[in-house]
Amino acid sequence: MTRIQLTPGTSLTTIEGKSVLFSVKTGESYGLNETAAEMLRLGLDGGIDHAVAWFAQNYDVPAEEIRSDLEELARDLVKVKLALIVSG
Repeated sequence: MTRIQLTPGTSLTTIEGKSVLFSVKTGESYGLNETAAEMLRLGLDGGIDHAVAWFAQNYDVPAEEIRSDLEELARDLVKVKLALIVSG
């Protein structure tokens, strides 16, 4: 199973109704829209496949498109050192 994991010292919080990833180590923050935040939460909790399946079941969007969007989000978060993509 492939899943997303936040880097040590990074948290996903809601500030004034907005979801934000914040790293206490780097001071970096990353704002997420509502959909991206839900994709990330599902990817953190149950893995990427779980998040894709949930969105495909609950929204009229092809699973391939959801997977592409979620993988792009994960890559962006890895680039700014707020998340890791882990297998197993």
